[in-house]
Amino acid sequence: MNDQLTRRSFMQVVAGTGATLALGSFSSVACAADNSTKGETFAPNAFLSIDPDGSCTVTVTRSDMGQGIRTTFAMLVAEELDADWKKVKVLQSPGDSTTYGSQGTGGSGSTRGMNARLRNIGATARAMLVSAAAKQWGVDVATCRTENGKVLSSDGKSVGYGGLTAVAKLMPVPEGVPLKDKSAFKIIGKAKNRVDNTDVVTGKAMYGYDVHVDGMLYAVCLRPPTFGASQTVIDDKAARKVVGVVDVIPIPSGIAVIAKNTWAALKGREALQVTWTGGNASVSTASLRAGLKKAVSAHKEISGGKTIEANYELPYLAHATMEAVNAVADVRADSCEVWTGSQSPDGAQNQIARNLGMAKEKVVVHNMLLGGGFGRKFSNEWVGEAVELSKRMKKPVKLLWTRECDIQHDIYRPMSEHAMRAGVDASGNPTGWSHQYLQAPGRGGGDYSNGTYLPYDIPNAGMKSGGFGSPVPTGPWRSVEHSQIIVANECFVDELAHAAGQDPYEFRKKLAKNDRLKKVLESAAKKAKWGTPMAKGSGRGIACFEGYGSCIAHVVEVTIVDKEIKVTRMVAVVDVGTSVNPRGVEAQVQGAFMDGVSTALKAAVTIEKGGVV
Repeated sequence: MNDQLTRRSFMQVVAGTGATLALGSFSSVACAADNSTKGETFAPNAFLSIDPDGSCTVTVTRSDMGQGIRTTFAMLVAEELDADWKKVKVLQSPGDSTTYGSQGTGGSGSTRGMNARLRNIGATARAMLVSAAAKQWGVDVATCRTENGKVLSSDGKSVGYGGLTAVAKLMPVPEGVPLKDKSAFKIIGKAKNRVDNTDVVTGKAMYGYDVHVDGMLYAVCLRPPTFGASQTVIDDKAARKVVGVVDVIPIPSGIAVIAKNTWAALKGREALQVTWTGGNASVSTASLRAGLKKAVSAHKEISGGKTIEANYELPYLAHATMEAVNAVADVRADSCEVWTGSQSPDGAQNQIARNLGMAKEKVVVHNMLLGGGFGRKFSNEWVGEAVELSKRMKKPVKLLWTRECDIQHDIYRPMSEHAMRAGVDASGNPTGWSHQYLQAPGRGGGDYSNGTYLPYDIPNAGMKSGGFGSPVPTGPWRSVEHSQIIVANECFVDELAHAAGQDPYEFRKKLAKNDRLKKVLESAAKKAKWGTPMAKGSGRGIACFEGYGSCIAHVVEVTIVDKEIKVTRMVAVVDVGTSVNPRGVEAQVQGAFMDGVSTALKAAVTIEKGGVV
């Protein structure tokens, strides 16, 4: 953005004009607290407004970090509204649980959790528009219908929604408006481009890193080299001599260098001389792994048949989002304004209000597009840092986390140890299953277990799980516990099938608990041509998962090249129930392909001498 853009003109840009997008007349805005236009706007609630020009604006209250819920939410409302899809716009809500309810985005729950509510919003508004048209025409509501942003009567009259806004806003809000049957869907289930696709790929989309407000300073932090260390001696003389450096400020999480530009802030950080004490210098991946192995409980006995055992170890993982965490904060005497990308913007608002001793209504959190989240952007600690620095400097401050800082001071997926035991009888039928699961959660972690996570009919001796203390900060990471428990389960199912002398696909299909899972397994195997010969040094694997309301199966083909595993093909079949936007589902599964392969074959965070390598 233009460096001369003022805070006022910045808000006018993102709240008003937007940019032309892939679907012609779509416009996507980063954040706004006001949606007023000239004329009378029909806004039956905080989530939807219709302007006199016929454009419909859907306010999205959850964070879009690449999963496409801006588009999905708009489709759900537009379907029941019978809107003209080309006239639908999307507005990102600020953080405000009082107005919008909980805004936390995680657990793959946004579309599932908001589906009925958004459809009801569209259906209710449509009913009010029909009532308005019937009143204008002096006809019975039953003689009217809606289509593509218009109300039509049985005698040939028609009026666009924009021509009904003044009357519709006076109509009583009906209750219990019936929703459409799936057979009547015209938008839900149809592949749509994401509303902000073009903005994203052309660089017009606004992320936290893109925000510039008039007069702001830039900040980066030097953070402890080990978990729990604190600064005792700070020599900042050289840092303060760097041209552009304005101040050096110790904060609880490190030492902040404030400057007139990013480069000066970074060079100032390099020039800091700090003596750190305390911390956990003896902690390492090896010591934590040894502790986990020692602490894993003994297996429950499996009676009858052949018994097999295996242990699986999974490492700490960083979120490694494409956009590291960042925030711009502007603290004033009686208010605070923040721009950031957060999975919990309402949580950020509450946190800021508490820290500043302000009424929540005085704090505005503009939630930008997120360049990835995966659970990392729930905690909002970077927002607190930016707010503290702005308060101290009495100016807007843009706090930037560098890539190194992001990797070395993440809130990691826990390291875990999985001890497995199972048995099969002479006929190859499972006789029992035991999964003992222990993780090193540290701060922010916990016992994620809420069941066995086993979608197969196998006599279950119980899954035991628990935590193992460590100073390493941990928290939710993409799919939370499933990225650990399901990996161990599916690998061990293969071992069990081998012990039973059975094909791993046929073994799974025979034991699948429900038809949905069985069907995705069958379809994936068929599409991957399971069982056909492969070249020497190549092979196929199959796995499946049931969770978050969906079932999915994967077949992966690999080849060993110079003792390295090369993934040559992946096939996925997913049953999500009702797919609001099939194109979005496809994109999510493709993204999961790449993330899953990277995680399985390459990713790990290693701890040495109390810090991340």
